[in-house]
Amino acid sequence: MSAPPAVLAYAAAVAATLHEEHPGTVGVYLHGSAALGGFRAGTSDVDILAVVPGPVAVPGADPGAAVRLGERLAAVPGCPGSGLELSVITAATAADLGSCPFEVHVATTDAPARIVAGDGHPGDPDLVLHATVCREHAVAVTGPPPPAVFAPVPRERVLAAMVEELRWASLRHATVYAVLNACRAARYAEEGTLCSKLAGGEWFLRRHGPTPVVGAALTAQRHGLELPPPRGRITVLQRVQAARAFVATVQDQLRATLAQPHP
Repeated sequence: MSAPPAVLAYAAAVAATLHEEHPGTVGVYLHGSAALGGFRAGTSDVDILAVVPGPVAVPGADPGAAVRLGERLAAVPGCPGSGLELSVITAATAADLGSCPFEVHVATTDAPARIVAGDGHPGDPDLVLHATVCREHAVAVTGPPPPAVFAPVPRERVLAAMVEELRWASLRHATVYAVLNACRAARYAEEGTLCSKLAGGEWFLRRHGPTPVVGAALTAQRHGLELPPPRGRITVLQRVQAARAFVATVQDQLRATLAQPHP
Protein backbone atom coordinates (compact mmCIF):
# COMPACT_ATOMS: atom_id res chain seq x y z
CA MET A 1 0.00 0.00 0.00
CA SER A 2 1.36 3.41 -0.97
CA ALA A 3 1.58 6.14 1.65
CA PRO A 4 0.02 9.58 1.00
CA PRO A 5 2.37 11.83 -1.04
CA ALA A 6 2.55 14.49 1.69
CA VAL A 7 3.60 11.86 4.23
CA LEU A 8 6.22 10.45 1.88
CA ALA A 9 7.65 13.94 1.26
CA TYR A 10 7.87 14.66 4.99
CA ALA A 11 9.37 11.23 5.74
CA ALA A 12 11.97 11.85 3.03
CA ALA A 13 12.93 15.11 4.74
CA VAL A 14 13.25 13.30 8.08
CA ALA A 15 15.36 10.61 6.39
CA ALA A 16 17.60 13.23 4.77
CA THR A 17 18.25 14.80 8.18
CA LEU A 18 19.08 11.43 9.71
CA HIS A 19 21.39 10.51 6.84
CA GLU A 20 23.11 13.87 7.20
CA GLU A 21 23.79 13.13 10.87
CA HIS A 22 24.57 9.45 10.28
CA PRO A 23 25.71 8.79 6.69
CA GLY A 24 25.80 5.05 7.34
CA THR A 25 22.10 4.88 8.29
CA VAL A 26 20.67 1.50 7.28
CA GLY A 27 17.15 2.66 6.46
CA VAL A 28 14.13 4.76 7.37
CA TYR A 29 10.73 3.07 7.41
CA LEU A 30 7.19 4.41 7.54
CA HIS A 31 4.76 2.28 9.52
CA GLY A 32 1.45 2.88 11.30
CA SER A 33 -1.58 4.25 9.46
CA ALA A 34 0.53 5.73 6.66
CA ALA A 35 1.63 2.21 5.70
CA LEU A 36 -1.47 0.25 6.73
CA GLY A 37 -4.10 2.67 5.40
CA GLY A 38 -6.49 4.96 7.24
CA PHE A 39 -4.13 7.93 7.56
CA ARG A 40 -6.00 11.18 8.21
CA ALA A 41 -4.12 14.43 7.69
CA GLY A 42 -4.05 16.47 10.86
CA THR A 43 -5.23 13.70 13.20
CA SER A 44 -2.97 10.71 12.48
CA ASP A 45 0.62 10.44 13.66
CA VAL A 46 3.42 9.99 11.18
CA ASP A 47 5.12 6.84 12.49
CA ILE A 48 8.74 6.21 11.54
CA LEU A 49 11.24 3.59 12.64
CA ALA A 50 14.82 4.35 11.67
CA VAL A 51 17.71 1.88 11.76
CA VAL A 52 21.33 2.91 12.26
CA PRO A 53 24.36 0.61 12.14
CA GLY A 54 25.44 1.07 15.75
CA PRO A 55 24.86 3.10 18.92
CA VAL A 56 24.28 6.82 18.44
CA ALA A 57 25.96 7.74 21.73
CA VAL A 58 29.28 6.10 22.50
CA PRO A 59 29.56 5.58 26.27
CA GLY A 60 31.88 8.14 27.80
CA ALA A 61 32.35 10.01 24.52
CA ASP A 62 29.33 12.21 23.82
CA PRO A 63 26.38 11.65 26.18
CA GLY A 64 24.30 14.35 24.49
CA ALA A 65 24.51 12.94 20.95
CA ALA A 66 21.18 11.11 21.06
CA VAL A 67 19.27 14.11 22.40
CA ARG A 68 20.78 16.42 19.79
CA LEU A 69 19.83 13.95 17.06
CA GLY A 70 16.29 13.84 18.43
CA GLU A 71 16.09 17.63 18.46
CA ARG A 72 17.17 17.82 14.82
CA LEU A 73 14.61 15.22 13.77
CA ALA A 74 11.84 16.90 15.77
CA ALA A 75 12.64 20.22 14.06
CA VAL A 76 12.03 18.92 10.52
CA PRO A 77 9.13 21.09 9.31
CA GLY A 78 6.01 20.14 7.38
CA CYS A 79 4.53 17.20 9.28
CA PRO A 80 1.17 16.51 7.59
CA GLY A 81 -0.22 14.62 10.59
CA SER A 82 -0.80 15.35 14.26
CA GLY A 83 2.90 14.91 14.91
CA LEU A 84 5.93 12.70 14.44
CA GLU A 85 6.40 9.47 16.40
CA LEU A 86 9.89 8.20 15.63
CA SER A 87 12.30 5.74 17.18
CA VAL A 88 15.90 5.16 16.15
CA ILE A 89 17.19 1.64 16.78
CA THR A 90 20.36 -0.22 15.81
CA ALA A 91 20.61 -2.89 13.14
CA ALA A 92 21.32 -5.41 15.90
CA THR A 93 18.03 -4.54 17.62
CA ALA A 94 16.12 -4.81 14.34
CA ALA A 95 17.57 -8.29 13.90
CA ASP A 96 16.84 -9.35 17.50
CA LEU A 97 14.61 -7.10 19.61
CA GLY A 98 15.78 -8.54 22.91
CA SER A 99 14.72 -6.08 25.62
CA CYS A 100 13.73 -3.52 22.94
CA PRO A 101 16.54 -0.97 23.40
CA PHE A 102 16.42 2.22 21.37
CA GLU A 103 18.81 5.07 20.66
CA VAL A 104 16.36 7.95 20.82
CA HIS A 105 12.59 8.38 20.69
CA VAL A 106 10.94 11.53 19.35
CA ALA A 107 7.30 12.53 19.79
CA THR A 108 6.04 15.88 18.53
CA THR A 109 2.33 15.23 19.03
CA ASP A 110 2.45 17.54 22.06
CA ALA A 111 4.32 20.79 22.60
CA PRO A 112 7.10 20.87 23.51
CA ALA A 113 8.39 17.83 21.68
CA ARG A 114 9.27 14.84 23.86
CA ILE A 115 12.77 13.49 23.25
CA VAL A 116 13.93 10.45 25.18
CA ALA A 117 17.49 9.15 24.95
CA GLY A 118 17.73 5.38 25.08
CA ASP A 119 20.96 5.20 27.07
CA GLY A 120 20.06 3.85 30.50
CA HIS A 121 16.42 3.28 29.50
CA PRO A 122 14.96 -0.21 30.15
CA GLY A 123 13.61 -0.41 26.60
CA ASP A 124 10.40 0.32 24.73
CA PRO A 125 8.02 -2.68 24.48
CA ASP A 126 6.06 -0.85 21.76
CA LEU A 127 8.93 -1.76 19.43
CA VAL A 128 7.56 -5.32 19.30
CA LEU A 129 4.52 -4.15 17.34
CA HIS A 130 6.38 -1.43 15.43
CA ALA A 131 9.02 -3.87 14.16
CA THR A 132 6.39 -6.46 13.27
CA VAL A 133 4.39 -3.96 11.23
CA CYS A 134 7.61 -2.72 9.63
CA ARG A 135 8.66 -6.19 8.52
CA GLU A 136 5.31 -6.91 6.89
CA HIS A 137 3.99 -3.54 5.73
CA ALA A 138 6.48 -0.68 6.08
CA VAL A 139 7.24 1.73 3.29
CA ALA A 140 11.02 1.91 2.86
CA VAL A 141 11.74 5.63 2.57
CA THR A 142 15.42 4.73 2.31
CA GLY A 143 17.22 1.44 2.73
CA PRO A 144 16.68 -2.22 1.86
CA PRO A 145 13.27 -3.93 1.83
CA PRO A 146 11.97 -4.28 5.41
CA PRO A 147 12.27 -8.11 5.58
CA ALA A 148 16.00 -7.73 4.99
CA VAL A 149 16.31 -5.52 8.08
CA PHE A 150 13.63 -6.63 10.55
CA ALA A 151 13.63 -10.21 11.79
CA PRO A 152 10.36 -12.08 12.37
CA VAL A 153 8.87 -11.61 15.83
CA PRO A 154 7.32 -14.72 17.43
CA ARG A 155 3.53 -14.71 17.33
CA GLU A 156 3.31 -15.19 21.08
CA ARG A 157 5.38 -12.08 21.68
CA VAL A 158 3.20 -10.04 19.33
CA LEU A 159 0.02 -11.23 21.08
CA ALA A 160 1.48 -10.43 24.50
CA ALA A 161 2.40 -6.95 23.27
CA MET A 162 -1.15 -6.48 21.99
CA VAL A 163 -2.60 -7.43 25.39
CA GLU A 164 -0.40 -4.83 27.05
CA GLU A 165 -1.16 -2.20 24.42
CA LEU A 166 -4.89 -2.74 24.96
CA ARG A 167 -4.45 -2.36 28.71
CA TRP A 168 -2.75 0.99 28.13
CA ALA A 169 -5.31 2.04 25.51
CA SER A 170 -8.25 1.21 27.75
CA LEU A 171 -6.82 3.34 30.55
CA ARG A 172 -5.87 6.30 28.35
CA HIS A 173 -8.27 6.12 25.40
CA ALA A 174 -11.37 4.27 26.54
CA THR A 175 -13.35 4.82 23.34
CA VAL A 176 -12.50 4.88 19.64
CA TYR A 177 -8.76 4.20 19.81
CA ALA A 178 -9.12 1.34 22.28
CA VAL A 179 -12.07 -0.32 20.55
CA LEU A 180 -10.54 -0.30 17.08
CA ASN A 181 -7.17 -1.45 18.39
CA ALA A 182 -9.00 -4.34 20.04
CA CYS A 183 -10.61 -5.19 16.70
CA ARG A 184 -7.32 -5.37 14.85
CA ALA A 185 -5.76 -7.37 17.68
CA ALA A 186 -8.65 -9.85 17.43
CA ARG A 187 -8.01 -10.14 13.70
CA TYR A 188 -4.33 -10.83 14.24
CA ALA A 189 -5.13 -13.50 16.83
CA GLU A 190 -7.55 -15.21 14.47
CA GLU A 191 -5.92 -14.73 11.07
CA GLY A 192 -2.37 -13.54 11.69
CA THR A 193 -3.18 -10.37 9.72
CA LEU A 194 -1.89 -6.94 10.72
CA CYS A 195 -4.08 -4.07 9.60
CA SER A 196 -5.13 -0.50 10.31
CA LYS A 197 -7.66 0.42 12.97
CA LEU A 198 -10.31 1.09 10.31
CA ALA A 199 -9.68 -2.22 8.59
CA GLY A 200 -9.77 -3.98 11.95
CA GLY A 201 -13.16 -2.54 12.82
CA GLU A 202 -14.56 -3.36 9.38
CA TRP A 203 -13.24 -6.92 9.65
CA PHE A 204 -14.81 -7.35 13.08
CA LEU A 205 -18.25 -6.39 11.78
CA ARG A 206 -17.93 -8.75 8.80
CA ARG A 207 -16.77 -11.57 11.05
CA HIS A 208 -19.07 -11.08 14.03
CA GLY A 209 -22.03 -9.13 12.68
CA PRO A 210 -23.50 -5.86 13.94
CA THR A 211 -21.74 -4.71 17.12
CA PRO A 212 -22.87 -1.24 18.27
CA VAL A 213 -19.69 -0.32 20.11
CA VAL A 214 -17.59 -1.14 17.04
CA GLY A 215 -19.96 0.55 14.61
CA ALA A 216 -19.93 3.74 16.69
CA ALA A 217 -16.12 3.67 16.88
CA LEU A 218 -15.83 3.27 13.12
CA THR A 219 -18.14 6.21 12.50
CA ALA A 220 -16.10 8.37 14.86
CA GLN A 221 -12.79 7.30 13.31
CA ARG A 222 -13.99 8.12 9.81
CA HIS A 223 -14.92 11.62 10.96
CA GLY A 224 -11.77 12.22 13.00
CA LEU A 225 -13.60 12.18 16.34
CA GLU A 226 -12.18 10.99 19.67
CA LEU A 227 -15.63 10.01 20.93
CA PRO A 228 -18.52 8.41 19.04
CA PRO A 229 -21.23 10.93 18.15
CA PRO A 230 -24.27 11.12 20.48
CA ARG A 231 -27.12 8.78 19.66
CA GLY A 232 -30.46 8.66 21.40
CA ARG A 233 -30.11 8.53 25.17
CA ILE A 234 -26.68 6.91 25.23
CA THR A 235 -24.43 8.97 27.49
CA VAL A 236 -20.68 9.51 27.25
CA LEU A 237 -20.26 7.40 30.39
CA GLN A 238 -22.18 4.54 28.78
CA ARG A 239 -19.96 4.82 25.70
CA VAL A 240 -16.86 4.57 27.87
CA GLN A 241 -18.24 1.65 29.85
CA ALA A 242 -19.19 -0.23 26.68
CA ALA A 243 -15.77 0.42 25.18
CA ARG A 244 -13.93 -0.82 28.26
CA ALA A 245 -16.11 -3.93 28.46
CA PHE A 246 -15.45 -4.69 24.78
CA VAL A 247 -11.70 -4.21 25.15
CA ALA A 248 -11.62 -6.38 28.27
CA THR A 249 -13.41 -9.18 26.39
CA VAL A 250 -10.87 -9.06 23.56
CA GLN A 251 -8.00 -9.04 26.08
CA ASP A 252 -9.42 -12.20 27.67
CA GLN A 253 -9.66 -13.81 24.23
CA LEU A 254 -6.05 -12.91 23.46
CA ARG A 255 -4.89 -14.37 26.77
CA ALA A 256 -6.82 -17.56 26.02
CA THR A 257 -5.18 -17.72 22.59
CA LEU A 258 -1.76 -17.29 24.20
CA ALA A 259 -2.49 -20.20 26.52
CA GLN A 260 -3.24 -22.55 23.62
CA PRO A 261 -0.49 -24.37 21.70
CA HIS A 262 0.07 -22.92 18.25
CA PRO A 263 1.08 -25.20 15.37
